[in-house]
Amino acid sequence: MSTILVKPLSPEDRDQVRQIVLNASEPIAPFWPMRTMVAQNPLHGLEYLPFDQAVRKGKDLLGGNGYLANEEYRQFYRNGRITKESFKRAFSRVGPRSDGQVSIEVGSRKVTQKDVWQLHVLFGFEELPLSLLEWELSGGGATKQFRQDLSEESKKQITEQTIKESEQYREYSEEAYLTKLWKSVLATFELSDFHPSSQISEDSHSQTSAPISLPPQRTISDWVDDLTEGGLVDQINNQLIKWVTAFLDEGLAGWEMPGREEGFYQVWRNLAQKDFSGQLLGVTDFAQKVHSLPAAPEDAICSSLNQLEIPREQWKDYLSRQLSLLPGWTRYIRWLGEHPIYGEHPTYHAQHKHPIDTTEYLAVRLFYEVELTNIQCQQEWGIDGTVSTLTAYWNDRSEEYHQQIGHGDNLRIQPNR
Repeated sequence: MSTILVKPLSPEDRDQVRQIVLNASEPIAPFWPMRTMVAQNPLHGLEYLPFDQAVRKGKDLLGGNGYLANEEYRQFYRNGRITKESFKRAFSRVGPRSDGQVSIEVGSRKVTQKDVWQLHVLFGFEELPLSLLEWELSGGGATKQFRQDLSEESKKQITEQTIKESEQYREYSEEAYLTKLWKSVLATFELSDFHPSSQISEDSHSQTSAPISLPPQRTISDWVDDLTEGGLVDQINNQLIKWVTAFLDEGLAGWEMPGREEGFYQVWRNLAQKDFSGQLLGVTDFAQKVHSLPAAPEDAICSSLNQLEIPREQWKDYLSRQLSLLPGWTRYIRWLGEHPIYGEHPTYHAQHKHPIDTTEYLAVRLFYEVELTNIQCQQEWGIDGTVSTLTAYWNDRSEEYHQQIGHGDNLRIQPNR
């Protein structure tokens, strides 16, 4: 991207940016220093939320999972470690609530919403798209054999009843029962004349017709990594690790970073202009771009977010995600910086000599994201690395987009740094 001339923010606007950064920092718990073995709550910065919401937020930001996989809980239920009584009590306390008494009748049985919800929790069935339904009824084995989680007792009862109805089904009782069951299901839902192949294209179109936009809880660099072979976030992280490590050194390094008394953002601006890494990464006019950055980190944050075209109402969540991509370093930086709840540590010997806070950190990080995202997008698709260009490009290629996103979800696991 070309050099951007930025009009300095007013003191009031800078205060607003700092407040947004402060709010965005909340999920990053400022624990430091750790001189002894301690038990740390990874959701400490999210304790104002109900537990389930905090776990979800923590998973989005930090990649951890507060629960076991659903299948493990279902296995516990099948093994009796979770009893029916315990499940019903838990479901009545935290399960969904029905707005009305909607039910359907299947034969002599009335099935309510609550029945369906409970069965879904216990056995995990999902709505099938038409294309998958076609596969399940042909090559997927839905009409050939029972699910593995069906109890042996139920299998025995079904098999005996099927053979009792007709001795000719003895050799293939499972297939006979399941074929009859699926026919009944399709008839109940008035899908007896269902021809999957004729509806696949329409179904596929409906799945990909929703407008494509920057996914929630993702940065542009995250998004580009999802659509490519990855590596962009790692590139940005590597640059930040290099600079933060040198700046926060407390005497272990043989060669001390000069000028640290000016603060992290200012010393980075001074030294980065002499760093050849930017040129090696492909950033044109790297030194000039660093030199042209605003003197205030708040102004730099605002400029970068505007260049990326992140809507202002999304700034807080966007910056939270940026801080979560190197949570070890940002927790330390947050502990060093000022905070009205956790106290201030400007008298800590290192912070007193060379101050740093999350605002300065984000100003540097966003500069690299702007430049390296643009390089990656130009190389991959010949477009600028902004929200509008990416959404326009992929909305014209929605089918390819969904294939690529699905491929990335299956093959790539984002590390919890």
